Amino acid sequence: MSTALMEQTVSNLSLADLEALIRRVVREELARAWEEEEEGVVYLDDDSPLYQDLLEIRTMKERGEIRVLSREEAFSAHG
Repeated sequence: MSTALMEQTVSNLSLADLEALIRRVVREELARAWEEEEEGVVYLDDDSPLYQDLLEIRTMKERGEIRVLSREEAFSAHG
């Protein structure tokens, strides 16, 4: 799929559809990581997309660009 077509397709998604898509992709990445689990510890390869995304999230948090919610905040009735 071309980048332009992908951008057009993504821009036509509702917020709920986009959230569902993101959750599905993350679940797939986590499932792959858990396949190679050793003693309850999951190791991600440095070149894995999930690892790279986690590094980017950490960097954005350190720069103050985002705030990472606690589990309680994320799943509270307030949001």
